Amino acid sequence: MSSSVFANLDHVKRSRDPAVEQRRAKRDLVDMVSHVTARGVTHGVRIINISALGLMCRSEGALLTGERVTIWLPVLKDYPAEIRWSEDGRAGMEFLTPVTPRLYDAMMALIPPRQTAW
Repeated sequence: MSSSVFANLDHVKRSRDPAVEQRRAKRDLVDMVSHVTARGVTHGVRIINISALGLMCRSEGALLTGERVTIWLPVLKDYPAEIRWSEDGRAGMEFLTPVTPRLYDAMMALIPPRQTAW
């Protein structure tokens, strides 16, 4: 095979390298209990990380990929989001509207950071 066939596959190699940060926004590690409302039912969640664009949480409730939900957050209250993925009790959601820097800073002042013990 010609090397030119593989010349344009660098993006694939990079995308599988865990050392390469590919997120659109920096995530803040947090430890916060909250709730999500989906299909009229409220589920308890524990938020693990958050950014101005979305968050990742753990939940025992069924959160379905593609569904619209609201997540309760300090300052923002019931904030609209969409479930982007759900797997093994974890879910990632993207906010329908990114949080402005001013509101994000105000919210983060009220959310406890995750205490990591090494």
